[in-house]
Amino acid sequence: MANPFQIAVPDTHLERLRKKLETAVFPDELDDAQWDMGVPLNEMKRLTAYWRDGFNWRRQEQDLNDKLNQFLVPIAVAGFGELDIHCLHHVSSNPSAIPLLFIHGWPGSFLEAIKLIPLLTTGNNDQPAFHLVAPSLPNFGFSSGVKQKGFGLVQYAEAMHAVMSALGYDEYAIQGGDWGSILARVMAMRYPNHAKAIHLNMFPVAPPFPWRNPLLFLQSLLTIPFSSTDKAHLAVTKHYLTQGSGYMRQQETRPQTLGYALQDSPVALLAWIYDKLHAWSDDYPWTDDEILTWVSIYQFSTAGPAASIRIYYEATRNDSSSTPPGLSTTEVLSTAAPSCVKLAVAQFNRELIKTPLSWRGLLGSVVRANEYDCGGHFAAWEVPELLAADLKGFLGKNGQAYGAVAGKDGH
Repeated sequence: MANPFQIAVPDTHLERLRKKLETAVFPDELDDAQWDMGVPLNEMKRLTAYWRDGFNWRRQEQDLNDKLNQFLVPIAVAGFGELDIHCLHHVSSNPSAIPLLFIHGWPGSFLEAIKLIPLLTTGNNDQPAFHLVAPSLPNFGFSSGVKQKGFGLVQYAEAMHAVMSALGYDEYAIQGGDWGSILARVMAMRYPNHAKAIHLNMFPVAPPFPWRNPLLFLQSLLTIPFSSTDKAHLAVTKHYLTQGSGYMRQQETRPQTLGYALQDSPVALLAWIYDKLHAWSDDYPWTDDEILTWVSIYQFSTAGPAASIRIYYEATRNDSSSTPPGLSTTEVLSTAAPSCVKLAVAQFNRELIKTPLSWRGLLGSVVRANEYDCGGHFAAWEVPELLAADLKGFLGKNGQAYGAVAGKDGH
């Protein structure tokens, strides 16, 4: 049973945040550094001052509560007991609407689905409508935190499938980018009779596996006859490997050490997340309110911001002794989805890891593949109309996966 939920951050948490922002101490900055070394000092001082004196969390909180149908869904994950999963659940009035699970990543949240709600819950004879479910992953947002080691990709996938089952959806489609794209593929492996169609806006594959074997990746640039477009895509990935992936190595290897800064310092949390919002989007005009709302979801999260980065650590490990056996990211990206699951990929202009479309067959049964000359890593937020249209084209009438997922009356 899903229980209605409203965001209600305690006053004591707001007061603690204000005090920490008042006593923030900033580092110096090299002349003309701009964005080359990270978030510029003037940006951090401006956003910190606005977070302290101008940003109105209560207004944002009320707006989210007014606009969103939020629930806590109690589920059980094998070996980890019961968890309460926070989710958005917007039911379409269309009796043939398709259940759709939207899975966020890091540093995203359920917020990424907000702009999709009006676009996906309406449809007509030619364009499908969706019952949209957008959970907060365990350890993120207002979902429960996990207190034991070993909660890896298989467990995250189990939690997401359990949410859909609890809401009464036996068959469903999935849309995912970032960790959502990885978890969608795990769900295709584990639940192919339920996750019938998957739409990805990020689709790293192996081989080559550049962020695990950069030498092989660089060698492949010299030995494989890529097209000019493919070379451009791989150049983007190379830049990410050499200039933009340090955060990932830290979160994969020493998340607890980093967690002290993210948990104790809202300025550190702001810098850590804002750096990615800026670097991974396609010149999206972030407003200060947008930035601070995104960061505040982490600041006020149930498990705390340090919990969210543990997925990187757990995903690098494969606990073969667990039940069911674990999966590492390496294994997921090296394994095709079952042929019964239909897949679509949409690659946007400033995705941080770009993959040649010629490699899409490594994913499994990819029946639709498109590239767009705008949009970045946060496609659902930056270009929601494009993402929604591609998804509807995939699952709608005359689409490549039309009829793959049975429509279902809402609950």
